[in-house]
Amino acid sequence: MPDELVSSISPSRVAMLGTDCKSPRCTALVGEVGTAVSCSIYEQRSSTCREFDASWADGQHNPDCDAARAAFGLLPIERVTGAEVPPAESVIAA
Repeated sequence: MPDELVSSISPSRVAMLGTDCKSPRCTALVGEVGTAVSCSIYEQRSSTCREFDASWADGQHNPDCDAARAAFGLLPIERVTGAEVPPAESVIAA
């Protein structure tokens, strides 16, 4: 995790810059939310991001994913059966 992109929240945890604002937007997020976004440091992303699953990515609904999408005026991801789930780095744009 690049030190210049994070702020410390405890001795063992960090948060991405931009995620602690009133209108959160991670500094590593590139693109336009609702159109197409990706993580510019996906392979180096924090444990917080690695631990966050998009709804249905693992077969389970994630209400926090719905809340994050709603904050940007996006509908929840609908459960898809018999089809591939979009990659985690692109679900906020769906």
